[in-house]
Amino acid sequence: VKAPSEEALVNTRRLYELLGKPLDSIPTVHVGGTNGKGTTSFKISQCAHLSGLKVGLFVSPHIACFRERVQVGHELISEANMLEYLPQILRLCVEHTVPATMFEVTFLLAAMYFGRVGCDIVVLEVGVGGELDATNVVSTALSIICSVALDHTRILGATVEEIATKKGGIFKKDVPALVGPNCPIEVLENIASSKGAILYTTRSAAEKFSLE
Repeated sequence: VKAPSEEALVNTRRLYELLGKPLDSIPTVHVGGTNGKGTTSFKISQCAHLSGLKVGLFVSPHIACFRERVQVGHELISEANMLEYLPQILRLCVEHTVPATMFEVTFLLAAMYFGRVGCDIVVLEVGVGGELDATNVVSTALSIICSVALDHTRILGATVEEIATKKGGIFKKDVPALVGPNCPIEVLENIASSKGAILYTTRSAAEKFSLE
């Protein structure tokens, strides 16, 4: 796995802006964590879908088909749509001399596609970490960290606390942040406080919104 970097994030943000920030007008749920983020993303997407919303879902990796990474209403992006949108993104990379990895290009493809088809809500699964991940260029409506454990230690850090700091990088000012039970809560509370995010645990969220 290629380590995310500040330079790569700047490049992704530049391309995202050139595309017109297609997700910034759509409520977007940003899902990170070590374990459970794929399952959580699919469950949120399914709930939105069954509520009658047109939901875009970006996940990785894929199992059988690359197009699994980009879905609307649980239907994979078509080959025709990929052939329509990908050249536009690659052209921007060339015209503006902005390098991008496959993951970054795929995320931008998803953002462009979700915006063009008029999604009501989008669920984005973080690739690696959070703070410097390509998906972190979006203005989101909800941040979720499912769990934190030792993963990608060469990239994210040698301790759970260091990794949590990277994952907490998806927190944004005035945006609710929900964290799962297997997280170093004090670390994430400090990050939420410094960023001005509104932190909930699963228990406090259940109490706040009368879910128990």
